[in-house]
Amino acid sequence: MADIEYDAFCRELGTVASGMMRVFGIRRSGQHAIIDWMLRNCGQKKSVFLNNRRVGQSPLRAGMLAAKKHDSTRNADALQAKLARKLARGQKPFVLISYESGFPVQRYPAGDVSPGFDNSDFDRDVLITRRFVNWLPSYIRLVQAQNADGAPEGLDNFKKISMEIEGYKAHLIAANSSPHVVISYDDWAERPEYRRQKLAALGLPEVDNGLGRVQPYGGGSSFSGLAKAPQVREIAARWKTLRDNAFAKPFLEIAVSDTEFVAALDARYPEDLKIIHDILA
Repeated sequence: MADIEYDAFCRELGTVASGMMRVFGIRRSGQHAIIDWMLRNCGQKKSVFLNNRRVGQSPLRAGMLAAKKHDSTRNADALQAKLARKLARGQKPFVLISYESGFPVQRYPAGDVSPGFDNSDFDRDVLITRRFVNWLPSYIRLVQAQNADGAPEGLDNFKKISMEIEGYKAHLIAANSSPHVVISYDDWAERPEYRRQKLAALGLPEVDNGLGRVQPYGGGSSFSGLAKAPQVREIAARWKTLRDNAFAKPFLEIAVSDTEFVAALDARYPEDLKIIHDILA
């Protein structure tokens, strides 16, 4: 969908930007930690991060979390004016746009994912994935925290989590067949050499290959919030919290009964299947 009101400025921004990338993931996939790492290593002091945008809507408009006013021009007008002042001062920022509703397989070929920009304007498109057994407990905790007034194991939460699992499945399938750069949050968190390899794939210099600080988006880690950055061993072992979580087990049963999902997990994270079967046994 065209967003003519802001297309011209987006084209100008794309022309002067020192680099342009897009990141696609789903919520609680660790993408904000990875994005912070990308921006720390982009080689530029100035960057523009447009967080959690809507596919098919100008990236200048309010992101997904601003659901009630997402169609208002107020946010876009203010952002355009702010960026215009930067460009007038001669800045050539590194631009990163993120999406948290999975990779838009059907929309991508049309080139209208980010109105005002063509697919070819971006140096890289990046897909972030996370092991299912570590993602699921994180997402369950997020949903339960956001619905604190409801029953933690109630039907409302069950439906929300089930829907997001569908999104996880679609995104994982897309990642498994993607020609773009795919980054596994689990491997990224555990292995500095993996991060170096991905920096090379992204065409970015190594400036700071550390994990960085916990990010404020979405409240930080589902388990530690903004109080402290989660430890690597904690990130890698979130699945252990599933052992005694009766609410989570139906989701595991659904996952292993879905042949497409099993095939996708086996291709990307085969160790997850053994963990799931062991928990259910």
